[in-house]
Amino acid sequence: MKFPSGRFISRTAQRGVSLIVVLISLLIMSFAAVALLRSTDTATLIAGNLTFKKTALASGDSGTETAITWLTGNLTGTTLHADITANGYYSRSAETCDLTGQETPNDATDDVKWAGGAANANCPMIAVTVTPAGAAAGYTISYVINRVCNAAGDPGSVVAADGVTPMICSRQTNADSSSSTRAGGAYGSMPLSGVPQTYYRITTRVTGPRNTVRYVQAFVVA
Repeated sequence: MKFPSGRFISRTAQRGVSLIVVLISLLIMSFAAVALLRSTDTATLIAGNLTFKKTALASGDSGTETAITWLTGNLTGTTLHADITANGYYSRSAETCDLTGQETPNDATDDVKWAGGAANANCPMIAVTVTPAGAAAGYTISYVINRVCNAAGDPGSVVAADGVTPMICSRQTNADSSSSTRAGGAYGSMPLSGVPQTYYRITTRVTGPRNTVRYVQAFVVA
């Protein structure tokens, strides 16, 4: 190729410049491909983590339902007046226990023993591990049930089982109008009667793949 000035540029030199341009373009495209691949991997990882969390939540709900079934099956008599550690039931609130391990993260002595074994020094509660029908494979479900009272004993009594401690429980009255009377459009003078019911707190812990840990808590009146 000849320029006006009379200089010549060989075709070999032109091909060399084109090669450099192509190599730079390929390098830029490679960086873009790597960035896209990393973005796809991150999105897949996030989606997977969300799936694990949702599955853990559903499994936690099935564990809570199992606890409710056990609780309602033992309401009669004096069964629930004392601790039943084999079933993860405690007749007291146990406010000194750290249910999730987040309240005192540097002190494990007040944690609930979720994995079984002996209770920790500053918390008497040992969870029970169950396998509900609706639980997903690969997830471990454990729960503890606390009656919202300050001591063991009859929740309707003035004093606790030790005969000294005043009995304090969180209770509500289930109103019942079956014994009331009506006169025209107004109620009569007989007051509404009701049966006192006690609150129970169910705390369920679920562990699963990729170090997934989920807590579910529910209050039941029975």
